[in-house]
Amino acid sequence: MADLSAFSESYAEARAKFLEAAAPAVAHYRHPQANGPSGEKLFLDVAVIGPADAPRVLAAGCGTHGIEGYSGSAALTHWLRSGGAQRMPRDAAVVFFHAHNPWGFAHKTRTTEENVDLNRNFIDFSRPLPVNRGYDELHGMVTPETWNEATIRNIFKELDAFRQRVGEKAFSDAFNGGQYAHADGIYYGGERAQWANGAFRRAVREHLGRARHVAFFDLHTGIGPRYEHVYLCFHPQGSPAYERARAWWGARAVNRAGVTHKALAAYSGTIIDAFSEMLPEAEATAIVVEFGTLPREGVQRAGMAQRWLRFEGAKHPELANQVQREYEEAFYPSEPRWRECVLAQSLEFLDRGVAGISAAR
Repeated sequence: MADLSAFSESYAEARAKFLEAAAPAVAHYRHPQANGPSGEKLFLDVAVIGPADAPRVLAAGCGTHGIEGYSGSAALTHWLRSGGAQRMPRDAAVVFFHAHNPWGFAHKTRTTEENVDLNRNFIDFSRPLPVNRGYDELHGMVTPETWNEATIRNIFKELDAFRQRVGEKAFSDAFNGGQYAHADGIYYGGERAQWANGAFRRAVREHLGRARHVAFFDLHTGIGPRYEHVYLCFHPQGSPAYERARAWWGARAVNRAGVTHKALAAYSGTIIDAFSEMLPEAEATAIVVEFGTLPREGVQRAGMAQRWLRFEGAKHPELANQVQREYEEAFYPSEPRWRECVLAQSLEFLDRGVAGISAAR
């Protein structure tokens, strides 16, 4: 059986393992207000492996969606423990971002302390907020006060009727794309930039501002077949970045093979878009990697469960404990085989990323 010791059951444990594997080259960005469930301090930690002024950099981050950071943390820690630094050329570097959203990571939820989906928060808040009329129609469906199988069946019946009426793409835009009008809803992008947004931007400027060729992985869980990872490349088809992704990780990096969404949403405020925009002088290639967990409906159910836990769970503590356990399994499976696949597959695509960025000229 594979060594699964890179996995952790708490934010503090995951952070300690990452810091030990990455030492001593780690910068720390402490959350000034929020703490973990046991009062622990929260940080975005950034490890720089290789020259600080390297022109070619592979970057990878985890925890944009809080709880999904546990698998990403294990992947980054495992790569470091495996001797990844020794497999790098001297003129390239690796920058690892540990816990983009440390509050969600520590509290084992996807959102920030303000119920904001950080991966919808990277917008320009000086301009009018994006409008999602489709979500406005869905909001009442996906925010039940009660949580039981009959209620959930009825929610999916209503969602299916909405999908049949508007089509797959419009449904995905409405449900997943992000919304900025309902603070008690799902995929809420917020009314202002979150602390985690600012910390990430500062870290990118400080550690990647001199790079000229950059690749970035944002590590997630949920979308895709169980035991497999899928790539989500949002660079325009045929663009230089799209072609670099294809060359470095193969056709799967761009053809969305394995993606369980029949139509992907037009997402607002994603961290990969912000990453590329922050480095206008660099040749940037940004990719989302998802480690698949459950069929699409199971992931949707878990997303709604997260919202119910936050706003209704305290009224029903026994049920909330059960729903929390199911929720954690949806985004951080305990099954050893699943965790073995995360380690093996992440080691392979991170090494391929190092090879690709190292050859960039």
